[in-house]
Amino acid sequence: MKVTTEKLPKSLLALDIELEPNQVEKGLDRAARRLSQKYTVPGFRKGKAPRFIIENYFGREALMEEASEDLINRAFKDALKQEQIEPVGPASLETVNPAEQFRFRVTVPIPPTVTLPNYREFRLPLETEPVTDDMVDRAMEMLRDKHVVLKELEEPRPAQQGDQLTVQLETLVDGEPLEERAEDAEIPETTLVLEPDRLVDELYADLVGINVDEARTITAHMPEDHANEQVRGKEVVFNVKVLGIQERLLSDWEEVPALEEFDGTVEDLRRKTRTDMETSSRQMAERQLVDGFLEQLTEQTSYDIPDVMIRETAHEMLHEQERQFAQYGITLDQMLQYRGQTHDEATDELLPQAEQQLKVRLALQQIVRTEQFDITNEEIESEIQQIVQDYAEEERENAGRVLATQLRSTVANAVLDRKLRERLIEIAQGEAPPLPAPENEETTAEEAAPVAEENTAARAEDEQATPDAAEATKPQEYGAI
Repeated sequence: MKVTTEKLPKSLLALDIELEPNQVEKGLDRAARRLSQKYTVPGFRKGKAPRFIIENYFGREALMEEASEDLINRAFKDALKQEQIEPVGPASLETVNPAEQFRFRVTVPIPPTVTLPNYREFRLPLETEPVTDDMVDRAMEMLRDKHVVLKELEEPRPAQQGDQLTVQLETLVDGEPLEERAEDAEIPETTLVLEPDRLVDELYADLVGINVDEARTITAHMPEDHANEQVRGKEVVFNVKVLGIQERLLSDWEEVPALEEFDGTVEDLRRKTRTDMETSSRQMAERQLVDGFLEQLTEQTSYDIPDVMIRETAHEMLHEQERQFAQYGITLDQMLQYRGQTHDEATDELLPQAEQQLKVRLALQQIVRTEQFDITNEEIESEIQQIVQDYAEEERENAGRVLATQLRSTVANAVLDRKLRERLIEIAQGEAPPLPAPENEETTAEEAAPVAEENTAARAEDEQATPDAAEATKPQEYGAI
């Protein structure tokens, strides 16, 4: 058998396969036996007519037609083995020429080609927002506010600072309601806390002194940095009707630590709050840095990805949505019916997002291999001990056992994911250690498997639990057309 290959765009490989005469003859023999078993030939019992009788009775063209599918599938499997090709999707039969030399052409998607830029030259700032005393004050106020007690007024009185108002509130921007509602629907109710730092100045000033059942129209100029971009820098009209006023009773500061189940003083709680805020600020800055790094990485990486892999990723994303909706008792069919989409239409809609996700995943696989991370059993055990601390004490032993066995690979991949993110930050800051010597210069993209799995004896039974950073695209068996 002669096999000629041609690399096509989008990681497609064309195979031109020409069979040897003896292969064709064996295929015709098998086809003749099948025909003799399916049909009655005069003068012979089923399955007993020799090939030359079958060929004379049905004609060589019909015999060749019966043999073609079997010949193509057998030859295709042999060609994959001969050329050491591992498809990542089903093949497509392009042409068949069963003339003197049985030839056919088939295209097959193969693992993607990914060429990284010199990512170790990327430099991005780590811009951590400083935590100010005012920010800590606001955070402490929020902790205290969690435990507020609402008290009905003993006697009617105008609203004053600190009260909570139940109101009907309609917001108009450029004369139109900010939120649409049915023409006959009532203005929705909401609550407002009458504090100057919780309301725009004009709204706060005009609501102080308002009474129950009183309505006011208040105009305010919104700041340029308002969180809602629909109202930034605009004049907004608030139509407010007060339905109720409640007094807000705040706990004494000395009571807040106990209410928060914190063992320490108010100052201790304040210090912990600042530390938590600084940690959160650092983590946010790191996420922004990593996001920027990944954006540069995918923009500068060269990809040749088969369409089938992108579609499979979109399919996975759709069924991840299905799992999320299932938590609320909604099926995929119900979700698609609500959207007015077929399964294929919903998958098509996700293709751009799936392609981007796949590009990130493939580029990170290459980085994981290049950086040659090593995940040790000690690191896995340490990670397990940290995870079980989030469980109730009586659940920790069982949780630790499950994490150390069934979910061990998941834990290992979590360690790998963290190491990878830490390395990207080091690279972006120009602080990364030198690259290790390459283990194998000829490693290709499709050979990338999660490093965590390679360094751990136990593998997870839940195949879906792998981190984006290291999840490999595992070839399936695609040996037939």
